[in-house]
Amino acid sequence: MPIYLFLTHVSRYFFAFLSGCCLLIFVVATSNHAFSQPLEARYWLAGRNADDAPLSRYQERRERISAALSEKSFCVMFAADERNRQNDVNYEYRQNSDVFYTTGFSEARSAFILAPRGIILPDSLDSTRTKHTALLFVQAADAQQQLWTGALTGVRRARELYGIMAVENKHLRGILAGLAATHDTTFITELPTTLVVKPFLDDSLDIQEILVQDLKKQYPSLTVRSHQRLLGELRKIKDSHEVELLKKAVQITIAAHREAILATQPEMFEYEIEATMEAGFKRRGAEDVGYASIIGAGANSCVLHYTASRRQMRSGEILLMDCGAEYHNYTADITRTIPVSGTFSAEQAALYDIVYAAQEAAIKEYRAGVDWRKPHSRAVEVIRAGLLKLGIITQPDDYKLYFPHGSVHYIGLDVHDAGSYGQFQPNMVLTCEPGIYIPENSPCDKKWWNIGIRIEDDILITTGDPVLLSAALPRKREELEKLMKSRTKRSP
Repeated sequence: MPIYLFLTHVSRYFFAFLSGCCLLIFVVATSNHAFSQPLEARYWLAGRNADDAPLSRYQERRERISAALSEKSFCVMFAADERNRQNDVNYEYRQNSDVFYTTGFSEARSAFILAPRGIILPDSLDSTRTKHTALLFVQAADAQQQLWTGALTGVRRARELYGIMAVENKHLRGILAGLAATHDTTFITELPTTLVVKPFLDDSLDIQEILVQDLKKQYPSLTVRSHQRLLGELRKIKDSHEVELLKKAVQITIAAHREAILATQPEMFEYEIEATMEAGFKRRGAEDVGYASIIGAGANSCVLHYTASRRQMRSGEILLMDCGAEYHNYTADITRTIPVSGTFSAEQAALYDIVYAAQEAAIKEYRAGVDWRKPHSRAVEVIRAGLLKLGIITQPDDYKLYFPHGSVHYIGLDVHDAGSYGQFQPNMVLTCEPGIYIPENSPCDKKWWNIGIRIEDDILITTGDPVLLSAALPRKREELEKLMKSRTKRSP
């Protein structure tokens, strides 16, 4: 055999052998955990975001809560429940706001304890005998569970990512029992689910009340209290990182509202606008909506919390859109009302201008030291006078028929955020949302029927003038009509 043929045969067998070895290594590697990629690298982990508050900020919040507790008291917070949608399918999970506020941790089946006196864990959990004033309880990073639901943080990474001593949640009951036996007071934030309805019996169970009663039976000397007030007082004043996250949520919401306005055409369905709005949130990095989107046309514009979004819109109708993006658990809350055809009718314009004037008057009152009720009172004055002038009402108090809700509330980790109401203080963030709603068969001329108008914006209180965070989204009637003129016609 010529030498070149011999070398050809050798190289052919050599490469075949090499390919077989590579295939064998691949099979072994993918079937043996010793060779396979670890789960934490294979699945996406819902850990911390680059623009989250630093760990030191969460530590500051915990210290402020602990400072309000006595040496013989402790506070426990429970993660939000996993909500069943139907059968074996859950809704997308969202953490309890108090747990997130104090830890930054976002996983289900977790809990958090603050104990100023400190907790010494068993040696099997921590052999250092350290007194831990904060304990985070998390799910174990179980391989089988992660196959179904994705990566879990687990104990080791929870300690690394969140700067808190973490243990598996299976130890929660035993540690709580030890605390209950050695402390005189426990503060429990509101449970994830407080009321459970009993089908058929027209009755319900108050789980929070039952828990308190059972704890008193088991630990007669333990006082059980709610810690909602302290947490609410902390949460109503936003720190600099919270303000930045709220600004981001507002920016995302503005952009999506603008897209929805430009997409609106007669004969479209409300759900098409909802899809445009919420897709705009998601495309810009929002994890979810802050609340169910309210998108109602015609008669539905007069339903304050309408969420079905199934009606077909007609030319000449009003479309009310109350929607907010949730970004890293912080939510915006913005409402715009537009004419489906692109131009307000005379009646729609008259009511819109009243609501706009009411909002303008109210916004001027969003200043430090002003009582929180003042903006709403100013809005009421303008709306009452406007409705009287148009002849829609004849008695001053009848404005309540068409402006039935409050117009001021906090936003933050919840769309109606925690906190007591008193005088405005710097770094509060609140809404201003006056409205007029005249449903069919109202006691006025029918030309006003089925017109619902709300204008809602998000406002930051400062040491000076209020900052309208959502100012970039047109509010004036003429500005909205101008924006809608730039729409492109919908393809048939």
